[in-house]
Amino acid sequence: MKYDQTTKDAPKESDRDKKFDGALNSVLHTDKKDYPCYVGGLMVASGNEHTVSSPVDESIRFGRFQEPEDGLSDRAADVASDAFRIWSKIDKEKRSEIFVTALETIKRQKYKLAAAVTLSSGMTRDDSIYEVERLIEIIEEGSEKIKTAKGKPAGTWAVISEYNSPLAAPMGYAVSAMLAGSSVIVIPPKECPFPVYAVYEILAPLLPDGVLNIIFDRKGKAANALIENENIKGVVAVGRSDRFEDLMFAAINDQLLFIGEFKGMNPLVIYKPASMQAAANIAVTSAFRYGGQRIDSCSKVIVTVNEQKQFIEHLLAEANKMTVGDPAEKGTFVGPIISKENMENFLKIVKNSRDNLIFGGKRVTGEITDAGYYVLPAIFAGLPEDHEFNGIDHSLPVLSVQIVNDLSEAIEMAGDCEFGMSSGIVSKDEKVIEKFLGEVNSDVVYVNGPSETVGTAVRADVSEFLK
Repeated sequence: MKYDQTTKDAPKESDRDKKFDGALNSVLHTDKKDYPCYVGGLMVASGNEHTVSSPVDESIRFGRFQEPEDGLSDRAADVASDAFRIWSKIDKEKRSEIFVTALETIKRQKYKLAAAVTLSSGMTRDDSIYEVERLIEIIEEGSEKIKTAKGKPAGTWAVISEYNSPLAAPMGYAVSAMLAGSSVIVIPPKECPFPVYAVYEILAPLLPDGVLNIIFDRKGKAANALIENENIKGVVAVGRSDRFEDLMFAAINDQLLFIGEFKGMNPLVIYKPASMQAAANIAVTSAFRYGGQRIDSCSKVIVTVNEQKQFIEHLLAEANKMTVGDPAEKGTFVGPIISKENMENFLKIVKNSRDNLIFGGKRVTGEITDAGYYVLPAIFAGLPEDHEFNGIDHSLPVLSVQIVNDLSEAIEMAGDCEFGMSSGIVSKDEKVIEKFLGEVNSDVVYVNGPSETVGTAVRADVSEFLK
């Protein structure tokens, strides 16, 4: 069945829902076109096209995106470097005014941008609206903060992002850099570049040519070339990608400024909570919003042997409440995962560890879901301590329940993984929370709430781009 919102009964409960549904239909029926790379305000086509489809339904296509020819990264770096010399001399108040003007348009198009995020990435309507709202917050905060900020802009930045945050990360960091007086080359998520292009069309007419540039980089060659270009002074890398580790070390070796916000396991410790049901709900929310693909999604929950039985009972009860389906539908908890390749990888790795699977781990079939990449999230318990699910994040809807003897062991185990930006604890004991905060090795800690509440996803700050 071809996906078409007009065939559904649209929810009419709120003005917000009406606006989102109207915007969704608008995006669905927008004429598809070619999307070139943009360098110095010019459209650059290579003739090497890649069609981008939606994980919601493969029949939804956003158009053909032009892959860069060899040498385009160097050309973009040269152009952006030239633009920096002009842009950095513009008064900070004037730069702020430009982005405040752009913000008015972004706010007017809030639901259209959110619909673009939903259709291109599979985020639910609530998560997509939050993604746009986070971008709005970044622009508002940065436009005000830059007026009194101290320091000088570094130069040209490369902003490289993955699908874990398809809009707020790439454009939030790009805007922060530009507010600080730097020029930017953005490489949007290859699976869902459409939202970045939508915001580019708002910003570009207000900016001098070359301040904001976009290169669609499906194979990663452009990113590697940018790192090696002497005109690039800093790199932002956000999301989950094997190539990011190489980029980080390359940046360090070349003495580039580097900002990294990586998807990790974001482990959660459950220890004598006030309510085990509430603790289980926190675990499910932290693990499976946006299909476990958010920057702050939790992939490992740690519980003591004395509480494991009660916790797992509540965890399974909460998991069974999840609705997997069309992310545009009100009430859907989990939409599709980002790509067919990721879906197939999910099914493969679940199959290899099926002996410890206690929930889910299969494809969801149905009239709508057959056309997309929908799976029922997987929960494992009792995996060997050295199993990959206990140490390595896959950016998939996979949660491992790991059993320990006491709190000290739980804290140690929380740090014994690719933990990413954050870790969390659910407990009614203030002394336990204090001990956790003092000993856990994590930049950010979420306490008695889901991981998303601490705002670990996209921490772009204009001050990071001043030296």
